[in-house]
Amino acid sequence: MEDKDKTFAELDKYIEIHRENREKSMEFVEYLYKLMDKYKVEKASEIYKTANITKQCWSGIISGKSIPSLNTCIRIALAMKLTNHECKYLLKKAGYTLSSANEFGLVIRFCFEKGIYDIYDVSELLESRGIYDFS
Repeated sequence: MEDKDKTFAELDKYIEIHRENREKSMEFVEYLYKLMDKYKVEKASEIYKTANITKQCWSGIISGKSIPSLNTCIRIALAMKLTNHECKYLLKKAGYTLSSANEFGLVIRFCFEKGIYDIYDVSELLESRGIYDFS
């Protein structure tokens, strides 16, 4: 680095700007709780039952003891009827993304864009494309 002082100052400013955007710096569970508040979810059981995941799986996720799979994240997003943007952000918080390079990602994105939130309807659409690994 030629001008270390300038680089260090730029780094400080970069970190400050990114810390100001609270949503971007939230962890997965914290963002999930924020969404639950936004959508006025009174009982977590509403989510995990609709998402067709076990209470044990949900507890592991919420406690931070386990990292949810991509399918589990998608199921949670569907159960909460998140927007496409919120779904992408939730997946990103868990370390996932929906790629346009594969049909799975495209079908899931289509469902969020069209407001198709029923897990069985989503599974049917995936199966119509020869994708059977969502259930």
